[in-house]
Amino acid sequence: MNDTENLKQNLLQRIAKLPEFKLKEIMDFIDSFKIREEKGEDPILMAAGSLSGKPISAEEIEEKLYGK
Repeated sequence: MNDTENLKQNLLQRIAKLPEFKLKEIMDFIDSFKIREEKGEDPILMAAGSLSGKPISAEEIEEKLYGK
């Protein structure tokens, strides 16, 4: 098994142990990646670009990276 297959298997094992409400959270998180990818947005670059202006809080950085 290669590293990618091992990682996928590990994720599936961990996900299988989660309650339903956490699974919904994971789906939302995955969907946010898809949306950003479709828009061509790189969240790291978006957060880094924000740092060149006025100072922002850790919460604002997290919002840039992960959305709300």
